[in-house]
Amino acid sequence: MSTLVIHPADKTTDFLKCIYEDIECKVINTNVPPHQLREEIKNHDRIIMMGHGSGYGLLGYGRHIIDSSFVDLLEGKTNNVHIWCNADQFVQRHNLKGFTTGMIISEVLEALYFSILPQFGEVEASNKLFAESIKKVITQDSALMCEQVKIDYNCNNVEDKYYNSSVIDFNNKNIYSF
Repeated sequence: MSTLVIHPADKTTDFLKCIYEDIECKVINTNVPPHQLREEIKNHDRIIMMGHGSGYGLLGYGRHIIDSSFVDLLEGKTNNVHIWCNADQFVQRHNLKGFTTGMIISEVLEALYFSILPQFGEVEASNKLFAESIKKVITQDSALMCEQVKIDYNCNNVEDKYYNSSVIDFNNKNIYSF
């Protein structure tokens, strides 16, 4: 199976790089023209998309780089990975398939927006555990990925056994397989 990773360069989502660093894949992390991106998606079996986004698609370089204009290429692929805030809205709207995230807190300001007051280092610890949990199962079917990530990405796996993370709890409720 050929895998394409679309992960726009952004230092705030660099923690996600570990997910795909050990798998055979082509990575697009630069601003490429939409026609070139379409061709790459067409030529790969599985598409892993990650970074910042909205219910309208994956953001990068000041625009949605994956939006409704790519649905025709994505809808025939059943094991894609959609990791960006509110990707679930995009996936459900277009009846796509794969491992998907809803709103995921990856920055302190996002936590504060949802009235979560993170402890010092909590968001960073959550980001690391989130990415490592996905990395362990990235080559599996999306339904199995979802099930295993929800088990591995929880407060019980934080080094301090007395640590309770509202960020991890919030995020873990926003992991899906469609």
